Amino acid sequence: MRKSNAIGAASLVLGVMLTITGCYKDTFNFDDMREDFITWEPDLAIPLVYSTLTAQDIIAVADSTNIYQIDGDNFITLIYRRRIFSQTINDFFQLPVNESLNTGVTLDAGEIAQFTTNGTVSTTENRTLGFGISGPGGAQLDVVEFFAGTMNISFTSNFEHSGQLFVSMPELRQNGIPFSQSYSIDYQGSPVSININIPLAGYQMDLDNGNGINTIPIDYTLTLNQGSGLAPTPVNEVNIDHSFNNMSLLSATGDFGNFNLDVPPGDVELDLLRDLQDGSIFFEDPRLRLYVKNSIGADMLVSIPQLFGSGAPGVLPVDVSQEIPGTPPSFVISSAPSLGDSTTIEYYFTQDNSNIKPLVNQIYDRITYDVDAEMNPSGPASNFALRSSAIEVTADVELPFYGYSDHYTIVDTIEIPLDEVDNLADNIERGLLRINTVSQFPVDGILKLYFADENYNVLDSVLTDGSFLIRSGVVAETTPFDGNTFRVVAPTQTNTDVELDSTRINNLFQSKYLFLSSDLTSSNDAQNNIKVFTDDNIEVRIGLRVKLKADPTVIDEF
Repeated sequence: MRKSNAIGAASLVLGVMLTITGCYKDTFNFDDMREDFITWEPDLAIPLVYSTLTAQDIIAVADSTNIYQIDGDNFITLIYRRRIFSQTINDFFQLPVNESLNTGVTLDAGEIAQFTTNGTVSTTENRTLGFGISGPGGAQLDVVEFFAGTMNISFTSNFEHSGQLFVSMPELRQNGIPFSQSYSIDYQGSPVSININIPLAGYQMDLDNGNGINTIPIDYTLTLNQGSGLAPTPVNEVNIDHSFNNMSLLSATGDFGNFNLDVPPGDVELDLLRDLQDGSIFFEDPRLRLYVKNSIGADMLVSIPQLFGSGAPGVLPVDVSQEIPGTPPSFVISSAPSLGDSTTIEYYFTQDNSNIKPLVNQIYDRITYDVDAEMNPSGPASNFALRSSAIEVTADVELPFYGYSDHYTIVDTIEIPLDEVDNLADNIERGLLRINTVSQFPVDGILKLYFADENYNVLDSVLTDGSFLIRSGVVAETTPFDGNTFRVVAPTQTNTDVELDSTRINNLFQSKYLFLSSDLTSSNDAQNNIKVFTDDNIEVRIGLRVKLKADPTVIDEF
């Protein structure tokens, strides 16, 4: 086997182990922690730590992602996931938030004569409203459906006669029916003002109708009927403000254009490797997974100009050339087949088709990427998308907990629950610290304990002689093709006693925190690979037995 300065198996993270569950005087029996008995009299037993930690509890100490994959055998894989980018149609082109048209409807001399002769007249103004589609690709949309927004039609009439204004928009439809609406003009001796708001949700607008790029026609027909007011003149008019406000899209079809998406560079941080205090861990089968999903109806060219690991050794490019050729590596993900559907591509990089294994195991604790994406790389196309449609690229670094650790060190801080008995310190003659562990975990552990005050200043230390206080559970010795290979099949118990003199006892009772340094080495002195499963665990009990200078019944409040 090998001992390398490598990274690895999260089995191994056993470290930081102990969480305080509080005082458990009702169930705590110091002598039950070991078969031998102590005969000090008078004496008192004080619980300090009692914790049972699962594999996932232990891993979480050195990792902030808490994304795990558990297979059918309860084998654990830690996943570091980063969404490289996700952009919807509204991220790269949009209808304007607001668009408006101001126009007036008047009568010419012939129409005024007709009104005078017949007592009624109708006239129509044909207008077009352009929508300034924003986006780098010069999009030409065919049909858009609104998710939200309001169409506002407001007008004033200074004709001294009643009538109606008929608004027709043949390219704005709801349930296939073009928009048309007649609004009454009721003259009562003063100018008439009308204001109407129409919700746009559910309306479809055809922007490819022969009237210009991204425009719609609007027809305004004014009808006046003879009243008692003065005869119309060419300066009389119906002044119209027609606007679309707070627009957002539910869907769009058309040519979205050819352009590059703005994708900021980023990285995937590997906490487990970054927080390595000392020693090494080694992963037998690390993997890098790139997952691309396209639910936009447009081809996308994705290229990766930068992909490298960085860390203590420096920088190492990730070699993906076996799966993604080109300089830079590039691939095309096809258009989604239909609205609401998607196309996906997945690339898996392992030790067989990349250099991900040496990259991880040489303590590169960050993978940095820079990704480019180009829409419609082959030129104009018929595109489509919902507002939720997106192009998404996700990177996963997968670390199956299969490998070994060699003096992998983690440090944890534990609050010491001695505030209930702080009045005992002056009445203690000597003490015994008893550590009991039962391990169903495939690592040996050297523990070092440091007592610290409320400012985290170290006051004293114990267990610094390098002895193992945690012994690996019994690991199955089977062939590499057996599913139980490297799995713990029986727990191992260890017991350790440390005598404390009065000075150390005083330091302990003055302490607020316990620093627990865990130095972890996989079974057989890192000569064997191991695996970590969800049912692996470690039970740790730490108790303090003290010999008192006086009978404990005279000590108040205990």
